[in-house]
Amino acid sequence: MRSWRLLVLLTGLAVALPATSVAADVSNARYYSNQTTYGNPASAKTVAPPSGYEMFFLETVARHGSRAMTNPNAEKRALSVWSTASRRGQLTTRGKRFDNDLRAFGKAEKKLGYGRLSTIGKDEWRGIGRRTAASYGDFFAGVVKAGDKVAMTNSPIYRTRQSAHYMKTSLRKAFPQLGHAKQVTDPSLLIEDGSSKKGKAAIAAVERRSSVRAAARKVLLRIYRPAYVATIKDPVDAALDVYLLYCIGAGMSQDTRVSFADYVPLSAAKKLAEVKDAQNFYRYGPGVVGERSSFKQADPVVDDFFARLDQRAKGGRTAAVFRHSHGEVTMPVAAQMRLPRSQTQARSAFSYGSNPWRGYVVGRMAGNIEWAAYKNSSGSVLVTIRHNEQPVKLAGPCRPSEIGNGYFYRVSQLKKCFR
Repeated sequence: MRSWRLLVLLTGLAVALPATSVAADVSNARYYSNQTTYGNPASAKTVAPPSGYEMFFLETVARHGSRAMTNPNAEKRALSVWSTASRRGQLTTRGKRFDNDLRAFGKAEKKLGYGRLSTIGKDEWRGIGRRTAASYGDFFAGVVKAGDKVAMTNSPIYRTRQSAHYMKTSLRKAFPQLGHAKQVTDPSLLIEDGSSKKGKAAIAAVERRSSVRAAARKVLLRIYRPAYVATIKDPVDAALDVYLLYCIGAGMSQDTRVSFADYVPLSAAKKLAEVKDAQNFYRYGPGVVGERSSFKQADPVVDDFFARLDQRAKGGRTAAVFRHSHGEVTMPVAAQMRLPRSQTQARSAFSYGSNPWRGYVVGRMAGNIEWAAYKNSSGSVLVTIRHNEQPVKLAGPCRPSEIGNGYFYRVSQLKKCFR
């Protein structure tokens, strides 16, 4: 059993870069929450190591790229609500188009395969692979020269294997002679809801807010007449189904003309994004102050970061490990590693006004957490961390090394900080 780890409630953030640094080149203007597409960073920043240190290991954990809906359930529920309204003559002029949009969207998803990467999702991972090769060119050249290998791991879900494939394609294009270990499926890269009783109660409290119900009503009134909206048993759930289609549509824009933006006013999208963020915050994020159920399932992933680093430091031939997983993994790992805007727990029900945690930063499509490890001639090891290809300083008690401008950490300090 691992030692008990507890995230301490932090009322402030120890952020070295501006608060938006880990969201560089990504806009939150449309409020897509954790379904926000990764974007195309203008630069993938790295921090130069202290004098005498050379890079010897690289490892990441990341979410798969943008995708189709994982299944048609939300579409079926939305179509059921629409069909009843249609029979009763309760559709708005805009609402009369909704079923055609649903069917067209579903057709595009079936062509890709439910849950599989969209065109944008494939491009996201090609881009990350290309920038990784460019950012660490000397390192990869050294790996090739030494005859060492890089390893790709994925969860049991196919879209993570797709993401690994497109990253590998870019790495191979940059370094054709780069050796690749056999790709491995790792069940620990698939994590379930970890919300506690208090966390579930907090989610319910957020969903009951009058502002949330008002936002749900705004969405539904775009499609249905007021008399029908008043009969919908759970208007928040019905609106969230439409909102989810709207969010997924952003990552499907190269595969279908349908976006669902006409049905979701921005003011409503912002409030529904807050609901979605609250759900993820308590299920996979920092969660309730004094508890760790929301992120403890990521323990094996964090342990594996240390284990793989230790193996390499002892002479192992695996020079890089790229883990391809899900937002349900990157969110709790970010909380455990105390990344900026990722670790602040909540005393009262989550809200945008009281907590900096945002799904578009912490859980977005293709979001990634990276360790680059360096050592000197005496074997001393330093680690620097990037979140979404931007260097970060860790929050709270995670003290950096006395060298490295605050961006480098000794392994012993990271173990103490995370455990």
